[in-house]
Amino acid sequence: MRELLLGAMVIGLAAILLTCGLRLNQEKAPAAGTDTLKPLSLFESEQVYLLQLARRHLEAVLSGGSPMVVDSSHVSKRLNQHAACFVSLFKGEQLRGCMIDDFQSHEPLVKNVRRNAVLAATGDERFSPVTIGELDAIRIEISVLDVPQVLKFEGPDDLLEKLHPGADGVVLTTEAALSTYLPHIWETYPDPAEFLSHLCEKQGAAADCWKRNPLPQIEIYHVLHFKEGESPH
Repeated sequence: MRELLLGAMVIGLAAILLTCGLRLNQEKAPAAGTDTLKPLSLFESEQVYLLQLARRHLEAVLSGGSPMVVDSSHVSKRLNQHAACFVSLFKGEQLRGCMIDDFQSHEPLVKNVRRNAVLAATGDERFSPVTIGELDAIRIEISVLDVPQVLKFEGPDDLLEKLHPGADGVVLTTEAALSTYLPHIWETYPDPAEFLSHLCEKQGAAADCWKRNPLPQIEIYHVLHFKEGESPH
């Protein structure tokens, strides 16, 4: 069985502007020492399991049945580790819903996938709720995050130098709001200044908010991305 490590990961996503929703979780963050999925790695079989789990859970919920209950003793140790994830739903090449409840890992990945699958299907306010009748036409994609790290920089020029286009997911937090782009958005905005400007506009701020005082907080993260309909890389 081949293990997929973050350093060897290839994200081959279409260059679309995926603006996922954020539904802040009100549960307490895990205490220090919580078993968190780090480094970011999953076996191919674990990726397939999570995709199948998300689909079965959506089938149960959207059909009006009871949410799935997963026996943690039958799940690998790594899937029981704490990790945060985006779940994205596509109908053809069109985004149908995308959600993450919290950037900070606060529950086992196997639970977070189920939570965000339902949020993506029913809680993304940009779209009408996904129905059970259209679920067969939906493609599920999952992006598992590592722990976001605060990026230290001394000014706008230094910030541009420290970003890694194509690799870094970026969270930009101002006094008023928070916004994020997944790593594949670099395909749409490969220039760091343009990338940050659009990230500012995404939260309703001026395009140059990333270089205005007080400077925003920047966090970077990386993802392991996998989806239905293709073999993991």
